Amino acid sequence: MGHRKFSAPRHGSLAFSPRKRADRLLPSVKYWPSKTGTTGLMGFIAYKAGTITLHYIDDQPGSPTHGAEVQAAGTVLAAPPMYIVGVALMGSEDGSLVELGRMYAENIPESLLRRVRGIGSRLSRKEIENYLEKAVEVRAIVASFPNEGGLSQKRPFILEVKVAGDVRSAYEYVMSRLGKSIHVSEVFSPGSYIDVIGVTKGHGFQGVVKRFGVKILPRKQRKTRRAVGAIGGRKPTYVTRFVPRAGQMGFHRRTELNKRVMAVLDDGSKLTPSGGYKHFTVLRSPCIVLFGSVPGTPKRPLVLRMPAKPPRHLATPKVISYTYGDRVFAS
Repeated sequence: MGHRKFSAPRHGSLAFSPRKRADRLLPSVKYWPSKTGTTGLMGFIAYKAGTITLHYIDDQPGSPTHGAEVQAAGTVLAAPPMYIVGVALMGSEDGSLVELGRMYAENIPESLLRRVRGIGSRLSRKEIENYLEKAVEVRAIVASFPNEGGLSQKRPFILEVKVAGDVRSAYEYVMSRLGKSIHVSEVFSPGSYIDVIGVTKGHGFQGVVKRFGVKILPRKQRKTRRAVGAIGGRKPTYVTRFVPRAGQMGFHRRTELNKRVMAVLDDGSKLTPSGGYKHFTVLRSPCIVLFGSVPGTPKRPLVLRMPAKPPRHLATPKVISYTYGDRVFAS
């Protein structure tokens, strides 16, 4: 920082405000895109395992290495099967979505009944079908068990996932799969693009130098050096939001758009190094491989969602091999 003589561009985007801690480890989805043509779930819960090196054939149109073998970083996510434990009907009121009613399955796993409060209060199938005429959206209540992916946590994560299609077909789809499991390959396929919603790595309470990258003041400064030189004038009599201030850094809810699915494997042990991934464990469930990085630390739950702004290029990638350290996994 000391090499800057006069000024430097501000670090830290102003698009994220306020920079506060996430409310929950598994974030809720604030926006579900509209999708027509097919009926099925539009999201899935996965757990970050680790990063690997992808060796694949570049099929990006207009790329200088089009058709050649290239390598890039990829992320492996453990994706154990989810269980559809209920259905919720959403209606429209003053332009906002409101819940009309929900119903749970009869054969709910015992481990889910012990850990979720209020799951016994449910409507009957006949009662909830009375709301179909008013409903504008159907959501499936799904449960994901981390211990089925190799983690130690037994408490499941609960999430409401929108079901694509019209209301009647979406409702029939959920009712036909109520109480059953659903595989990640039924939701996403190689070559498709998805949005990843998660909580970033937390760094706690940090000062302005680490949080925003401001310049360290000269050595002969009368007061502190790791602070902003001036936070404003006498007027206005408040500090604007453009002034870097100390506060929470990391552990924020973030959404990364258009992550390409490179592979979907039924057996994650094929991509597990000896001893498992660092800070994770041995993959004991299906897994999904994404291009690039995703937010969060290993073991962190992520919500994979259908893309809100999908790109035009859609093709099945040809992955030759995967590399983790000095170990090579065949495609």
